[in-house]
Amino acid sequence: MRSLTRFCNIIGTLLAISGPAFSLSSISYLSSLSRQAPSGASFSPTPPISPPSPGIINNGVQINGGSESVVTFAHAPISYFAIDQLTPKGPRKNPDVGQPHDATRKLAQEGALSTGSWWCAAGGWPSPSLRTTTEIFIVLSGHGCLTDMDGTQHYFGPGDTVILPKGWSGRWDVLQDIHKVWVVHNHPNVEEMSHPIRVRVIPYSTSAPQYLAPLKARRDAVHGSAPSSAYRTFYNAGPTEVGFWTCTPGSFPVVDPRECAEVFHVLEGVFFLSNADGSARRCVAGDTVMLPKGWTGHWDVMETIKKLWVVVE
Repeated sequence: MRSLTRFCNIIGTLLAISGPAFSLSSISYLSSLSRQAPSGASFSPTPPISPPSPGIINNGVQINGGSESVVTFAHAPISYFAIDQLTPKGPRKNPDVGQPHDATRKLAQEGALSTGSWWCAAGGWPSPSLRTTTEIFIVLSGHGCLTDMDGTQHYFGPGDTVILPKGWSGRWDVLQDIHKVWVVHNHPNVEEMSHPIRVRVIPYSTSAPQYLAPLKARRDAVHGSAPSSAYRTFYNAGPTEVGFWTCTPGSFPVVDPRECAEVFHVLEGVFFLSNADGSARRCVAGDTVMLPKGWTGHWDVMETIKKLWVVVE
């Protein structure tokens, strides 16, 4: 019954997207980043995940007083993070270059893991306090430079993934207004061993096929050919892992409840992601998804996908 519900929901989503003109062809990632929401538009993502109310989690289902609720993912298209949809925070308190001011919007939080978007106008400021969290962000637009305490500079721009480990301190310089999607992990210990702790910048080009390790074809495909996938883990420090993953077209279930929470940002492709109750979302380049611990569901990959993922323990 749930498979039928999922199928009907997917078909309904297809018909509702744009009528007869709808196409599954995906837009290139960097092109999708340049699209902005019209002024005054309002967008609603899949309802963000809230902390579970008292009860027990059993195979991805929360049971409260005899009623059951399925653990669902949070989802937002890139339009949800359009600059005119962010909440202004005002001028930064300690700039020494320009007049930087910023704005932000959160999508979801699951325990120590949260995700959202941030924009900042050009300017620079020192950041002498040690970071209390690890942040991973992908740059949607703009250019900047992060400087470690010893003066080592790390320049970044559109498509780059940047990692600010817990314990880092140094300097921010926004050379051209920055817009990013961020993931923050609030974990207890400083995991980096280098002195000073350094920023990491991972270029988009390193997600190319020649840099990924192939995995065996999936054996759990439910119809059609078995999808194949490849991956690269480029950051692994204690409870935080970050990497790229690709998957060719196919359909497969996630039967065992997830043991860890994950946030991913879609870089390429088209797919449908379904919860255990059959509710589904069409996902394309630029979308951001949070899969909470305990989630089960189904993947239907229509066009080969690539994602930037962050998994935390």
